[in-house]
Amino acid sequence: MLREANWKDRIMYALGKRKIFRVQGDSMLPTLKDGDAVMIIPTKLIEPGDVVLADHPYKSSVKILKRVTGTDGEGRYLLTGDNPAQSTDSRTFGSLSIECIQGKAVCRMSK
Repeated sequence: MLREANWKDRIMYALGKRKIFRVQGDSMLPTLKDGDAVMIIPTKLIEPGDVVLADHPYKSSVKILKRVTGTDGEGRYLLTGDNPAQSTDSRTFGSLSIECIQGKAVCRMSK
């Protein structure tokens, strides 16, 4: 579960240290729903369980928000939606390199 953004997060966003990404679709239900906004911290320090923003491997202009479920033993990450029935993820496109990962979600923004 992602915590709610606090004043420190908002200051970091104002300073350009965080990005905001708006969820599109139902692949991360029940954790995140369509239209939710999350703050992303740019980092390459990724662990299983983290929710990450990544480049779609086949659609260069598309970003995806998925949970890291593991690695493939070659330093590549397996990403899965929390709602597998509605998710296109590593089960479809395979593992992703760290270069594809833009950062991890640290909190959600209230509407």
